[in-house]
Amino acid sequence: MPFIPEPEWTLSDGTWVLRYPWFETLPAEDVSLDEVRDFLLFCLEKNLVCANIKRANFRRRPGGGLTFIDIGAWIVPMNVDYFRDAAARAFTLAALGWTDEELRQRSQGLREDGALTSLPGFADFYKELLTEHALRQWRTAELQEPRALAPASDVTLLIKACAMDAAALLTQVRHIVGQLESPRRFAQRVLLVDPFPGPFLREYAPGDLPCLLSSAQQLQREGALDEIWVAPGEPGLIAAVNEAWFGLTCDATHSARGVPITPQLWGFDQVRTRYVLQCDLDVLVGRRDFGHDYLEEMRVAASPQDVLGVAFNIPQAEGVTSQPYDAPPGAFVPEVRCGLLDLERIRACRPLPNELVDGRLVRSWYRSLEAHQQRDGLRTLRGGDARTFYVHPPNVLKTDEAFLSRARDLVGQGQIPDVQRGQWDLTGLACDWAYAQRRESIVFLIKGRDVGLSRVRRCLKSLAMQEDSRFGIILIDDASEGLFPWQIGRLLEPFLDRCTLVRRSQNVGRIPNFRLGIRELCVDPEALVVVLDMDDALLSRNCVGRLRAEYERGCDVVLASMFRPDKPTKLYHPDFVEPRRHWGGEVWIHLRAFRKRLFDAISPEDLQLDGRWIEQCTDYATMLPIVEACHKPMHIPEYLYFHERSTPPTPELRAVKDDIIRRILEKRR
Repeated sequence: MPFIPEPEWTLSDGTWVLRYPWFETLPAEDVSLDEVRDFLLFCLEKNLVCANIKRANFRRRPGGGLTFIDIGAWIVPMNVDYFRDAAARAFTLAALGWTDEELRQRSQGLREDGALTSLPGFADFYKELLTEHALRQWRTAELQEPRALAPASDVTLLIKACAMDAAALLTQVRHIVGQLESPRRFAQRVLLVDPFPGPFLREYAPGDLPCLLSSAQQLQREGALDEIWVAPGEPGLIAAVNEAWFGLTCDATHSARGVPITPQLWGFDQVRTRYVLQCDLDVLVGRRDFGHDYLEEMRVAASPQDVLGVAFNIPQAEGVTSQPYDAPPGAFVPEVRCGLLDLERIRACRPLPNELVDGRLVRSWYRSLEAHQQRDGLRTLRGGDARTFYVHPPNVLKTDEAFLSRARDLVGQGQIPDVQRGQWDLTGLACDWAYAQRRESIVFLIKGRDVGLSRVRRCLKSLAMQEDSRFGIILIDDASEGLFPWQIGRLLEPFLDRCTLVRRSQNVGRIPNFRLGIRELCVDPEALVVVLDMDDALLSRNCVGRLRAEYERGCDVVLASMFRPDKPTKLYHPDFVEPRRHWGGEVWIHLRAFRKRLFDAISPEDLQLDGRWIEQCTDYATMLPIVEACHKPMHIPEYLYFHERSTPPTPELRAVKDDIIRRILEKRR
């Protein structure tokens, strides 16, 4: 829509002359609110302000549509102060019917926050205007929509756990379900609990059955599990299971060596589908492509009549993309840690060969099934596509939660060191399992916890829409609840070659995540680190371009204007000179960016209160020392950031934050 005529500029005798073709227009005696909204959206899109808003400067084309005819010095680059003023002036013309003379007399008052707040209907109009502008920006991004999960109606996911697994249950079930349930949804997702109290084979932690069951119920409430099955402890029921599977009279649940047998077989008896994908709770599942239909490939591989099951793939050697599913007659050992079983065929093999020693079974169920395979030439296959695999952490590594958490996260992303290739068991040193460092000149640091998936998509779409894509991303999820952390990776596909994802297994707080992201994962001391909260979004397709322009000018701190839907007309003007004297001087605003070296120079004491990391108001704690140390700060007066508060304000919370801010301000006075 031609809101402003397209001019042609020429230089004549030292004077610039503007010409544009004549077209018929009529006076715009009445201007509608919709016309004003469309005109202002045009200005936002073109990143300019038509500052001299009055009725006389608008004309109407005969076919409809406004044209602004005051082409000259009052058309200026975007500045939020000028734009808000122009929007308020246009609103009074359309919604309140002010005349040009009335607007002239009262225009000075429109530049004050209080006057705008009391202007009937303007705050809502301005909020809708900027929100619509944001939505239009985000719609330009291409971010893959969530895939609809195809049904796997004949496969049950059975996760096996015991009382010793209590501490790891929440994290591991979420990991396993989140990693395995794509692109197909299981008929059921079941947790099979062995209630055995111990002592345990290769024990690494004391058993805590009540805690395990409480966590299991939480997983069921949040939708990660469909059912919880607790294996029976009654001797009669145990004996019936052993009789059915081995033809032996035995009421012991574990083998002579302490290996659990009956609980898993009882669980197989409860499965109502032909196939079961059964796995130990501790397995780490790797996915390089969530569109890879590993489950269908395993089912197809299991179709020959002599196949009882298919083992889950393990990390392959570099360059190997796929290994055919195969096994010699009688091989391999049925995979107890993670594998697909054809329960219909396995039940037809009963009773399986076994013996008793002192009233206990000698062979585990999978060794017994292996003996049957060898006798009858049946097979359990190995192989598969390298895009999907699993790794098993030995019990000796489970007490090192930091190492295990990092390995779980990296395996989940399909990122493994060379030392792990070809190995079932988790191996390597802590230095082998390291997150990728970012070396880009502009790096976005995205952090959050328990953010809704729709907001995360919005955040990432605002990055995907950037016209300048030469930036890196460090995204840190601080131990969100539910399956959400294991869904993030699928959203990052457009950024895989320039993104480092960190999923914490335990909540550590904002400052430790700042330090991890900036001090450890960002390499270049001169890199411009841009803080972007996971529940917020960028508001301009040229955000990175504007940041890069200031970066190349040598600026070491760059702030930009933000739009807050809860305070739509509020504007911020950072004070780079004496921020501590002015309650932080609004240097904490979003968008905020700074050179890595400035953050690295902050002392730990500046980021602590009472010897502990500051948990709230971290924007004050980080930005005050950064601004005080910088040499060339810059404020961009353009809407580059959409800041939507997720914590409802209360007087009590405000009082707590004010006290924290006061203590932060006093640190260097």
